[in-house]
Amino acid sequence: MSVLVVKFGGSVLTSESALQRAVAEIYRYVRDAHKVIAVVSAFKGQTDQLLRLAGSYTQASVSSATPHLVETGEMRAATLLAMAAERSGIVTQFRSANEIGLIAEGEHLNATPVSIRAEVLTNDLEKVDLVVVPGYVAENAAGEPVLLGRGGSDLTAVYIAQALGVDARLIKDVDAVYDGDPATVGDSVRPYESLSWDEALKIAFPVVQGKAMRFAADNGLTVQVAGLAKGYETTLGTTTAYRKAPVLKRPIRIAVMGAGGVGSKFLERCLEWPELIEVDRILVRDASKRRDHPLAAKFTSDARSFVRNDVDVFVDIGTGVSPSAALLEGFLKAGVSVTSANKQAVAASADKLRAAAKASGAMLTYSASVGGGAPIIEALKRAVAAGHKVKSLAGVLNGTSNFVIDQVEAGKTFDAAMDEARRLGFAEPDSTADLDGTDVGAKLKLLRDIAFPGQSPKHIEVGQITEDSLIIPAGKGLRYVARAYPTPEGLQGSMKLEVLDADHYLVGARGEQNRAIIELDNDETWYVTGKGAGAWPTSESLLADTLQIAREMPLK
Repeated sequence: MSVLVVKFGGSVLTSESALQRAVAEIYRYVRDAHKVIAVVSAFKGQTDQLLRLAGSYTQASVSSATPHLVETGEMRAATLLAMAAERSGIVTQFRSANEIGLIAEGEHLNATPVSIRAEVLTNDLEKVDLVVVPGYVAENAAGEPVLLGRGGSDLTAVYIAQALGVDARLIKDVDAVYDGDPATVGDSVRPYESLSWDEALKIAFPVVQGKAMRFAADNGLTVQVAGLAKGYETTLGTTTAYRKAPVLKRPIRIAVMGAGGVGSKFLERCLEWPELIEVDRILVRDASKRRDHPLAAKFTSDARSFVRNDVDVFVDIGTGVSPSAALLEGFLKAGVSVTSANKQAVAASADKLRAAAKASGAMLTYSASVGGGAPIIEALKRAVAAGHKVKSLAGVLNGTSNFVIDQVEAGKTFDAAMDEARRLGFAEPDSTADLDGTDVGAKLKLLRDIAFPGQSPKHIEVGQITEDSLIIPAGKGLRYVARAYPTPEGLQGSMKLEVLDADHYLVGARGEQNRAIIELDNDETWYVTGKGAGAWPTSESLLADTLQIAREMPLK
């Protein structure tokens, strides 16, 4: 995995309601095999408000207490972003400026960083996918907080990137650096694909802080300037070149099936992206219910006329094979791309769906159907695309069973643990599929199809989870593990409870978390982790697929 420093400024974090947009951007990189360090500014207007407050007390002079007050803005935004990322299933660590040893010299309000304990960040990234740090703030040699000048989060990001020898991506409220102000000049301005530092220092301010650009230029860095969810950027630090202005795309129109727990959360997330996503219609069992829903006017119960090619994406959040499988195939045949969280429907009709997608050119995605927020499908696809052969696949693929095992281990009865899983939304009212291997079996089939294409298993051992089976030996760990591996006799597999060493990677999957171990023919072993159950992680994965289609699909 590579490391990417991603900075979110106040122009992007306009309020707490914008936090999940930032999480979606982070998850985009995490599932594309990046470890991420997120550098976070205060919410829009917060720094000015705090500086005005400080000024009303300090009057003519600047107090050494001012940075203490102002840094609360960054700390609030950064800690909340870390919590939001964890909620969506990203394995996250928060670090303060003090914890990473970011030392700066100079004035209290305009200091310059001079050292950092980079090993704190690298050690964290061996264990987690995301480290969140506040931008703009550091400490001086005396241990006092200092600020890095207005726009200083840019400087924090490039300084960390230089210390780790990685790339920095600055997320702004514009999608590129232009040769004028698009807000005032309009369509006559042109975006740059890249800029030399000589040109960037003249043109890119105030989009990028001047101190940050000078530091990057002096250290030979390249820095990307981009907007949220965009598939392009301006790269600072290379040769100067204009980019053809991107085609002004309308929002992609989507049809959705399902408005239950996951469906409602996904629809809520879609409303965060009005410039990219337009919900056209929503198929539900009874359109007369939940009339207080903000999208209630788009509810329909008419499945017969639901498949039409007047949308760009069909999002399947149904349960069971029917009617999802027929709808998925129908939309694909009509040339409409699809994404599904329904592992049963996709697994049962995988060959038909792939054939329909190939014939029409539509995209077929189903990342949310396996692992929730754990990007296991992406990891396998990446390995196969790189020409690797998979030697073995093992994973904890059912967050419900994992959560229940942990609850029983903590002393709850089996029934009480199941009730808690249902209360938290990790289990359906009828949890049979989570306990008898049905759910895991569908997920394992989808993973097998990617890892071992064209191979049908000769034998799969299936075990069930019962109250009597949850006996955990002292000093060991118990997990319901799915495995698949080729042998000279053919593909073999199993889905059953396994007693593992307490420090085994799969035992480390706690609560609703999913984990996978992928062994490749070049002796590499890839590890994937994330929350595998619940509305937040599943909707995050669905949204990631939808935004990916928006970036890649030519619109009608």
